[in-house]
Amino acid sequence: MTTEPQNLNFMGRRLSLAPNQYWTFQLGGWLAFAALSYFSLTIWYNPGQFTPAFHTLLQSLIGILVSHPLRWIARSVWTKNVLTRAGVNIAAAIAASFIWTIVRILTFTWLTGEVIDAEDWGGWIFGSVIVFSAWSISYHALVYYRLLAEQREVAIVAERRALEAREKAREERLKRIEAEKLSQAAELRMLKYQLKPHFLFNALNSVTALVQSGSREDATKMLARIGDFLRLSLEEDDSPVYTLEDELTMNGLYLDIERARFGDRLTTEFAVSDDSLSALVPKLLLQPVVENIMKHAVSKTLSQVHVLIKAATSSRMLTITIENTPARSEEGSSPQSVAPSLGIGLANVRERLQSMYTDQYRFDASETSDGGWRVELTFPDSVNTD
Repeated sequence: MTTEPQNLNFMGRRLSLAPNQYWTFQLGGWLAFAALSYFSLTIWYNPGQFTPAFHTLLQSLIGILVSHPLRWIARSVWTKNVLTRAGVNIAAAIAASFIWTIVRILTFTWLTGEVIDAEDWGGWIFGSVIVFSAWSISYHALVYYRLLAEQREVAIVAERRALEAREKAREERLKRIEAEKLSQAAELRMLKYQLKPHFLFNALNSVTALVQSGSREDATKMLARIGDFLRLSLEEDDSPVYTLEDELTMNGLYLDIERARFGDRLTTEFAVSDDSLSALVPKLLLQPVVENIMKHAVSKTLSQVHVLIKAATSSRMLTITIENTPARSEEGSSPQSVAPSLGIGLANVRERLQSMYTDQYRFDASETSDGGWRVELTFPDSVNTD
């Protein structure tokens, strides 16, 4: 006798999907009533007689048929106010009691030939009212019990999801802190690099050479690039990310300064799609890669080294490729393959990608078919920094 109206709520609909539970209690309850009636009344007043025993079972079977409509009535008024529900269910139980009483008396007379006096009907009706009142109370009690159990289950699931959400938020905060830590480390490393005497010395020497050669305009432009590079790298910004356009601007200034130092030995090329310029990247992510090329390729040869930086987006993923042609130790010699150093600089790049994107990134460093080296980075074109 435990099912739920289909129009109540989500839990009620779930209960209504298990009619087998209703019939388990319905059949079990009436069979228990038959057994109770037999052992408490029939066996004492009519011991060993088949007909009274059969009538005891028959009245329970009739009770199943008479009580079943009470379920439909209870479900039809489930969404009404309490007084309306109580009135309708009480009236239905009383009506069912009278119907069951009449059918019980008629079948008893038909089976035994004994006529029940009208003055004895009161006892039969009273017993019927007790039985059907108990049926209605049991039905509603079991339904409310199921509702309470479902609500408790929903509350447990909601609490578990809330805990998972808080844990996920905590992990995101830890990832952000780690990303900021690595970003600060990269900025500190960049600052140290900028302030190293040999860097400033080489850059200023290049400016001096331009002035001495009469290229004052080029010298002025170079000083402006040095100033812009230092200004951008020293700007305070708490965000660990900025756009790819900002990152390329920073690296473009750096390469301009290095080009003044190496002259024709260094050529650069940018092949960047327009839709990738607004993608978000960790700050100073490419600087260690470009610096690695200057250290291990350009500075070790008198031949020309071409540096290519490519970027494109596809399916919400950004792919950045930095590659260089092979260095030559001296003119006319075969290309000299120089692997990128996988030390602190590139290890920092990998750690920052791992911290910010977990397993949603790819870091590849490999030799090209012509003996040069390529570093390819792939990661989402946006990142949650909340």
